[in-house]
Amino acid sequence: MERTTFRLPVLADLGALALRRQAHDLFTLLELPSGWRGREPEEIARSTLDALVSLLRLDVALLRIHGPEGDLEYQFPSDLDREAFLAVGGDASPDSPATFELPRPNTVGRTTVRVISTEPLGEAGRIIIGSWRANFPTAHEQHLFQVIANQAALAMQSSREALAQRRLAEERSRLQRVNSVLAMLHAVADGLSRTHTVSQVADVILSWGLGAMGAHAGSLYLTDETGRGLRLIRAVGYPEPVLRDYQLIPVEADLPIAEAYRQKRGVFGNGYRGHPSGYASVPLLVEDRCLGVLGFNFPEPRPFEEDDRAFIQAIGHQTAQACDRARLLDAERRARLTAEARQQRADLLAEVSATLGSSLDLEAALTWVANLLVPRFADWGVIQMVERTPSGDDETKTLAVHQEPMKAGLARELGLSLLSAGGGPRACVTNNSVMAPIAARGRVLGAIVLGAEEVGRFDTEVLELVGELGLRAGVALDNARLYQEAREADRRKDEFLAMLGHELRNPLSPMVTALQLMRMKDGSAFERERTIIERQVEHLTRLVDDLLDVSRITRGKVQLKRGRIDLAAVLAKAAEMASPLLEQRSHYLEMLPPAGPLLVDGDPARLAQVLANLLNNAAKYTDPGGRIVVSAVGEGEQAVVRVRDNGAGIAPNILPKIFDMFVQEGRSLDRSQGGLGLGLAIVRSLVELHGGTVSVHSEGLGRGSEFMVRLPLVLPLASAEREDPGPPPETLTLRGDPHAVRLLLVDDNRDAVELLTEFLGTKGYVTQMALDGPAGLEAASAFRPHVALLDVGLPVMDGYELASRLRQEPALKGIKLVAITGYGQDSDRLRAREAGFDMHLVKPIEPSQLLRILRDLIEAPEETGPHP
Repeated sequence: MERTTFRLPVLADLGALALRRQAHDLFTLLELPSGWRGREPEEIARSTLDALVSLLRLDVALLRIHGPEGDLEYQFPSDLDREAFLAVGGDASPDSPATFELPRPNTVGRTTVRVISTEPLGEAGRIIIGSWRANFPTAHEQHLFQVIANQAALAMQSSREALAQRRLAEERSRLQRVNSVLAMLHAVADGLSRTHTVSQVADVILSWGLGAMGAHAGSLYLTDETGRGLRLIRAVGYPEPVLRDYQLIPVEADLPIAEAYRQKRGVFGNGYRGHPSGYASVPLLVEDRCLGVLGFNFPEPRPFEEDDRAFIQAIGHQTAQACDRARLLDAERRARLTAEARQQRADLLAEVSATLGSSLDLEAALTWVANLLVPRFADWGVIQMVERTPSGDDETKTLAVHQEPMKAGLARELGLSLLSAGGGPRACVTNNSVMAPIAARGRVLGAIVLGAEEVGRFDTEVLELVGELGLRAGVALDNARLYQEAREADRRKDEFLAMLGHELRNPLSPMVTALQLMRMKDGSAFERERTIIERQVEHLTRLVDDLLDVSRITRGKVQLKRGRIDLAAVLAKAAEMASPLLEQRSHYLEMLPPAGPLLVDGDPARLAQVLANLLNNAAKYTDPGGRIVVSAVGEGEQAVVRVRDNGAGIAPNILPKIFDMFVQEGRSLDRSQGGLGLGLAIVRSLVELHGGTVSVHSEGLGRGSEFMVRLPLVLPLASAEREDPGPPPETLTLRGDPHAVRLLLVDDNRDAVELLTEFLGTKGYVTQMALDGPAGLEAASAFRPHVALLDVGLPVMDGYELASRLRQEPALKGIKLVAITGYGQDSDRLRAREAGFDMHLVKPIEPSQLLRILRDLIEAPEETGPHP
């Protein structure tokens, strides 16, 4: 054994060097944990091997750890035969080193190294190291080796714990983000569950989604009706000028939103068209249908991690479901509203039909319809209708309503302009109006026009409604016209029957009374009575002849006895026929004879009847003492006869129908003019049968009138024969008992009241007569009668008013009032009862019946009420 000798200075230097090395190693040990803090186990294992090689000046080293992260294995040098080294060093320990042969000499030329190993504290695995030095390992090296191995194990365990904590923190953070996303998705889903329209969906998404994703702008687009464009529903965060350019995006546009729609997948990116910002566009997919696109813009670029994309896709999915539900709700709502609208329109049509069918005032009914339509269906409405006037003419009336009453005039102008622009009423719909005709039986009777301020308010269903209203209004209008015509005909019939009864009964009453007096007197005293009877019979005959003439004319049964006659003779005959009425009313008749013969081919009797009717008509409607001028001249091939008076004249609305049957100007209850309103109708018919015409001219009421008859002239022939008058009617007789009772008789028919007064006087009654109401009232105050026989149709003051005035006189309390009239309808009896009459008698009255009634009235107690 080689022996080494050291001197004391050398030993001192070696001791100092060892101490310094140990101090350095200790400082290195202290620094190792701080250098490993926060490092991964792999890095710690590599650093551990490096530290061992450096501190222990090793020739070979190998570290193998079986950790949770996997096998960690590092070796030195890199070309070390790992398997052979493990085989040798696996059983070596610091106390019993093993030897390992290097494949080649080390730096000092040695090939044999001493090898030791250890297990790191708490780790599965080994650390094997080796050095050529003969004293390896020293106690210090053993200590360093074990400390470094244990510190490395503790550092790796701390690293694993820190990594686990870090991963736990990251997982917690991730879970928090997930919970936050789920909460936001839940909030969005909750908000969307309460939406009913796509606009509400857009409001919820863009208010929640922007904040949830950190976006600064967003938009919702849905496909338009054509499927070739995306229409903007709502946008937030974009400048107004930009929005104006992107209201409608073609699906083929080079934009992320259009690309997402076409590809049916999300489009994510940064830096679009030079803007360093992020964007995301996701399609709104329901099954395989794409409803639109949801887009977001972010202020800064972002990586769009998988979680971000999943979150945005989830928002898009919820939006798609909400939009689809909103569309279904909208379709359902529209269907329900359509059904309700149709039901309302059906109810409206039923209500309108009921109103139009039950109302006699069609104008008021249509006004009600117009106010029903406005503002329910329109802002304004105009109804135009052609209505039949009482004169028989058609008159156009226009009703205009507006939801603002002050604008009714404007509505009228708009409606009339639309009607005139369309060339007449027709069914059509424009941007802000709808129009339909009012028609019935193929005839247009008016139009309905509805208008609105907003464009597109009306559709075909509203047009159908207005068209149906037009048809129903047309039926109602046509029915109203028919009803008016029927009512007018019925009114004329009733008036005719009332007039017929009155006119036939009035002459019969004095005739009966006169005949009764003739029976009571000597035969030599019959001259006056016969004259009266003849006059009344002539009146009755004229009325009956008029009725027969009208009947014959309407049935085409009139046969003319034609011949060539001179109109001068016809005029003379007519003047003779009309002379009684002319004399009675004290008229001045001026006959202007023609300059020469005026020969016509005609029936002299019928032509005389024509001219006599014209004279009678002039006499009736001219005040007493009036002037009537008759002239006949030849004008070309026609003879023209003019009958002019200065009487009451004719109102303009009566002129067109003056020659119709039963038409009289100013008919009143007193029947002061007499007649049935048939005279002028007979005149026109007879003149037309002769091939001529008749016309009338009047400047108006109070300015007289002129009738003109034109007949064709012919060569002269013999004049026509005259008709013989018929035989007088038979006479009647009457008997009765006298009573000393005061009787007042009031009747405007002088013959009737005189004969009745005389007759009742012969029966012992004290009588007094009056010819009109005021005279009767004055006579009653002075005479104080027990019974008053009053004609109803009195001039100045009719019998009803006279009866009421008599009932109001205190001095006439208990007086009995008897109505004697030619009007015998139920309404006349009711009116007589209401006026205070005790009895209502219809002319003619049998004298014996009158005497019996007077006796019953006188003997009845005062409290007896009126009799029917």
